[in-house]
Amino acid sequence: MILPSLRPRMLVLGLAAVLVLAACDAAEAPAAEVDGREISNQRLAADREMFDFLTAISGSPCGQPAEGETQGSACARLTLMNLIQEALVKGYATENGVVTDPQAVQDAIAQIEGALGGPEELDAQLTERGLTRASLEALATRLLLFNAVQGAVAEGSVTDERVQELYEGSRSQYTTLEVAHILVETRQEAEDVASEVTPKSFADVAAERSQDPGSAPNGGSLGTVTEAAFLAQYDPTFVQTALALQPGQISEPVQTQFGWHVIYLMRREIAPLEDVRDQILASASAEAFQEWMQERLRTAEIRVNPRYGSFDRATGEVVPVRSTNTDSPFEPTTAPSPSTAP
Repeated sequence: MILPSLRPRMLVLGLAAVLVLAACDAAEAPAAEVDGREISNQRLAADREMFDFLTAISGSPCGQPAEGETQGSACARLTLMNLIQEALVKGYATENGVVTDPQAVQDAIAQIEGALGGPEELDAQLTERGLTRASLEALATRLLLFNAVQGAVAEGSVTDERVQELYEGSRSQYTTLEVAHILVETRQEAEDVASEVTPKSFADVAAERSQDPGSAPNGGSLGTVTEAAFLAQYDPTFVQTALALQPGQISEPVQTQFGWHVIYLMRREIAPLEDVRDQILASASAEAFQEWMQERLRTAEIRVNPRYGSFDRATGEVVPVRSTNTDSPFEPTTAPSPSTAP
């Protein structure tokens, strides 16, 4: 028979034992599971050290701590988020025979060596942190698999027709302008300038009469910019007048908040599609890969050990756990089934 006076103490001991067992379960559980594939705590710990090293080289912190969170915890969350995405990338790579280009790995290591001052300095810094060149190369191989998968994902979705469509829809990004102007105070001054100035004399007149201290010394030229930048940076009336001109034409006087302008469109050139195809393809490929990743993060079965945080399916991030109330060593973040989805 248990004496009543002993029951509270035994109850406390019993609860303590349950808490210890729960803590052990969480600690022994893998860091995360992605579609049944485990991400071990050992892998997370090793990668966190390497991520901390690489972000330090770039001058950036390894993760952004939430309020009350340590930098180490924020780095672990960032690393785990990458490992979750890597698991999805590996799955695609395995199914589609995609591998990392070995030369890309060597190029990446060479860039790090260059940033640090040479191979010897890289090796010294790795040794100081208890890391090895082999582990760095292994991580680089894994991270660069993202690039290889991005190319494979984009190959089926970024067609020549899509590239043409993106080019036509973003011509202002691939069009360069050089516009000059002469700024005066009154309409009469502007009319006098417009009546006498020619493309040949424009620079001299601008240097002599323009009241814009930034452009007057340059013959009124505002420099070479993309049409997109021109649209974003200058007064709408000024822009509309300039873009209505043909290269070599000079405008009639036009008024803005700054005064009266006479505008000269010196040149306007549109880059041929072939000259910017690689640029468009790279941007479109990145967008296609991001869409693919977001879809996989939304539909994959992902569970995160709450000792590291919880998985936010909306953002694809591992976020700090704000509550200790969990009945499982995993934070439940599986994709909703068709029967329960809203």
